Amino acid sequence: MKTWQKVGLSTLLVLIVFSVRIYFVWKERHEPMVQKQQRQERPLTNDDIVSPRKLYIDDVKSAKTLIGKTVWIQAGFELEYFPYAGHTINFAHKIGVLPSVQALEVKDIALEKAPPSKTSRIPRGDRQVFAVFQLPGDASEYATPIGYEQGIDSTYFCDDIFYYDDPHQMYKHWSADVWQAVDQHQPKPGMNELQVAMALGVIQQSDSSNYGNRTVHYDAGGRQWNVSFQNDKATNVQAQ
Repeated sequence: MKTWQKVGLSTLLVLIVFSVRIYFVWKERHEPMVQKQQRQERPLTNDDIVSPRKLYIDDVKSAKTLIGKTVWIQAGFELEYFPYAGHTINFAHKIGVLPSVQALEVKDIALEKAPPSKTSRIPRGDRQVFAVFQLPGDASEYATPIGYEQGIDSTYFCDDIFYYDDPHQMYKHWSADVWQAVDQHQPKPGMNELQVAMALGVIQQSDSSNYGNRTVHYDAGGRQWNVSFQNDKATNVQAQ
């Protein structure tokens, strides 16, 4: 092949590649634009902007800052409590489980080894850590576990167990009827999932992860409930 033929062939190949590139650029610019479906964001509610205060308690010293203060139960119907007298916990006579939003006046922090036969949602460890408290209008003292020690390590669950501020004030935008239902642990249609959970506690199972659009089973201190939600409103409330 002669030199001029080689040059001509190379030039032709360059023109072909360039033309193909121009065509695809033109095609891309003139095809209808496909709009990506945007995810529908749920608007923030008054409940969403409430942020329960945390104290990040991680040892006995920081736990003792609760002494003399009133706290409210956040982990409703989950923790057992026992009589406390003479600096001793009477594990043989469980009083019951602490209901949601129950106010407690913390009197002391105690460490004690729970008997092997005693089950608890708080790990037993080498020693359990207890909040000693009084209930409103009751001069007796009681104790409930809030953490445990294992060797030189300790774990506390106070930020998950307690509200450090009165939830009635934190959620003061709720109606008086809703708060009456929460305080009486009697859910009713129209309540949202947070309100029902505050009434019936944290021991629950659901048939879906679609919060506000599912059926949830609650165990409120041994009493069973099924509550169905649509658009974050209870539509069917059944006690078993």
